[in-house]
Amino acid sequence: MVFGYHLVWTAYGWWLPNDPRGSTSHRIASDVIVELGELHYGRKTVQPAGWVICDFYERAVPVLKDGLLTFSPEEIQRIAESFGATIRRERYTCYACAILPDPSRDRRKAQKPTKNARSAL
Repeated sequence: MVFGYHLVWTAYGWWLPNDPRGSTSHRIASDVIVELGELHYGRKTVQPAGWVICDFYERAVPVLKDGLLTFSPEEIQRIAESFGATIRRERYTCYACAILPDPSRDRRKAQKPTKNARSAL
């Protein structure tokens, strides 16, 4: 019996091939990215501390061709409204929902949802 699901969506580009947590990449195609750390195929059994991941991405940002995608407050609002509409239309039960500006848990401070975002759900 399925009691529920925990769904996580992230913006593309936040999991580099040599991410300290491991990845499913078999190679690193960019010389500038290869210098950030070793490739580890698969999820590491022992996960690195949050500061290690934050440090990795802080070093990655200046060398990436395209910046990391984060959500603005307006985009978070639109995502909340879309989730809310889908939840109501499909009559889903949703006990909790967090829409965050970026997936880097330790680098960012979670923003409290705006009143509008809360009411959209």
